[in-house]
Amino acid sequence: MNPSELYKLWAPEDSIWSNWAKPVLFADKTFAGGEPAQTTEWQSSNVAWAPAPESGTAIVLDLPGADAVWYGMALSQRGYRPVPLYNGVRGPAQGGFELVHVDAIVFALHEVGETLAKLQLPANAPPVFLLDEDRFAGGSFADPGRFDNRWWIFPQDFPSANYLLSHGIRSVVLGQNRAVGPQRDLAHVLLRWQEVGIQILTCAVGDQAQPTPLQVQRPDRFRALWYQALVLAGLRRNSAGGFGAVVPEPSSSGGFG
Repeated sequence: MNPSELYKLWAPEDSIWSNWAKPVLFADKTFAGGEPAQTTEWQSSNVAWAPAPESGTAIVLDLPGADAVWYGMALSQRGYRPVPLYNGVRGPAQGGFELVHVDAIVFALHEVGETLAKLQLPANAPPVFLLDEDRFAGGSFADPGRFDNRWWIFPQDFPSANYLLSHGIRSVVLGQNRAVGPQRDLAHVLLRWQEVGIQILTCAVGDQAQPTPLQVQRPDRFRALWYQALVLAGLRRNSAGGFGAVVPEPSSSGGFG
């Protein structure tokens, strides 16, 4: 299966959420051409905590590594549409110098793509957005020679509150390993939704406790016009899309990485 075919399995043309699926990791040809092993790892992901799909709920999974893919697949069996938002490219094949390790995510997306397509989910199936909790691992500094593929999410990476409401979404559950509230970048998204009346809830996906209401606090630089420019100044864009580039030696120019 080539990368384009795999991407279409995750972002079918008829889905109302496909415009937000990120193509970055699907361009990785590491697993292209081979047959998926049809892993069943996702079947051990208990999603009894999730509201019924007809409840008007969307889900945001902010989990480390490939965990969001596995939980997303488990939720797809209940009628949710997984939407991958991963936006950091894979580093050079040799070396392993990338700051954010994405091999497990690439593998998972490849392994379960065909299984997802066979479900033939309806075009308006409620979304479950998939994020990597470790997307800005390593703090604000990266050593020269490392592959800096840290990334950040912005409000435009998600549907607007009005779009969600127009498609029947009245609440959003944030699923994390621990229900500690949203990360800095995600708070900018969730607070915009909260401000127009979408209820935000949270749960620790491994605890199987029911989601509880979350009052999203105002993050630094909320709605500041220069917020996105400031963040992007510290990230390394990739020519193929998304984020990822080798940190230059001190004598070279570059971001503050």
